[in-house]
Amino acid sequence: MDQPIPVTIITGFLGAGKTTFLNHLIEQHPDTKFAIIENEFGDINIDQELVIGADEGIFEMSNGCICCTLNEELIDTLAKLIHSGKPFDHLVIETTGMAEPDGVAAAFVSSEEIQAYFQLNATVCMVDAAHFADTLEDREEALKQLTFADLVVLNKKSAVQASYLEELRQQIQGLNPFAQILETDYGKVNDTILALQAYRPKRTEDSIIALDDHSHHDHSHSHHHHHHLGDVKAHSFTFTEPFDFLKFMQWSKVLLMFQRKNIYRIKGIINFAMHDQKMIFQSVQAASSFQKGSLWEEDQPRVSRLVIIGKGLQRDRLEKSIRTCLERPRVT
Repeated sequence: MDQPIPVTIITGFLGAGKTTFLNHLIEQHPDTKFAIIENEFGDINIDQELVIGADEGIFEMSNGCICCTLNEELIDTLAKLIHSGKPFDHLVIETTGMAEPDGVAAAFVSSEEIQAYFQLNATVCMVDAAHFADTLEDREEALKQLTFADLVVLNKKSAVQASYLEELRQQIQGLNPFAQILETDYGKVNDTILALQAYRPKRTEDSIIALDDHSHHDHSHSHHHHHHLGDVKAHSFTFTEPFDFLKFMQWSKVLLMFQRKNIYRIKGIINFAMHDQKMIFQSVQAASSFQKGSLWEEDQPRVSRLVIIGKGLQRDRLEKSIRTCLERPRVT
């Protein structure tokens, strides 16, 4: 396999329009051979006329797609797809409405074996504009789906007034400042969903810089919109001093180990001492990754930017712990 196969995760609470969105995506890309993993086939009505062959739980469709159900561990399902002998260009995983997508994404971030075959493209969260506010209040799963998404699709936009739609957009931006937000009806999105490449270092770097550019907040305050929900906030930190790589790596491992349930997402551009390149840091559940970004320009201030989205996090304590990773001046 020359290039890893891109993976798009579709999430969203019950009734948000995930299956409609998926069907539209397939229609839009007739030249793409999709492999689709469903959490359970009960949620999707597969037209029996479309199924032309079934082999070891993998259904071959007349439109060129292959489907299978996630009835075992994800890794087993992925292995089954790879060894099926059926070619495909893009993998789509549609989670159940109750599922938290970070668990699915973690498999692609933490396993080098899987990374040899697959590469995360993006997580798309479908939102029912008419019922989303109530769902957010009642269900923490919906909150996690939202804060983890790279793209949020505000579906059924015609069911609400434009002013309310703008309120929702502001609230989503406050909870997840990284997410791109699109508004639509019937799950129709004419954007380049299959080429979002949200986990590529350049895309991550751009999203953090764009976030910083749009921020009019003082850096001593957490960056979140006043529409934040309860205890969930996006805290933004900037540091002009360089970091010690080993200290930062150890700090991130300990943080994610002990705060795994409270931290939904971390992204950062880090300036490490003795490194000419920016280092892009990301976390998914307890897994984290460092990737090389662009070179620091000679006239560019070397500023580290770290954004942590989580629940009930104490900003002061977080900042204090991060500062322990800064490079200490050597005494001569």
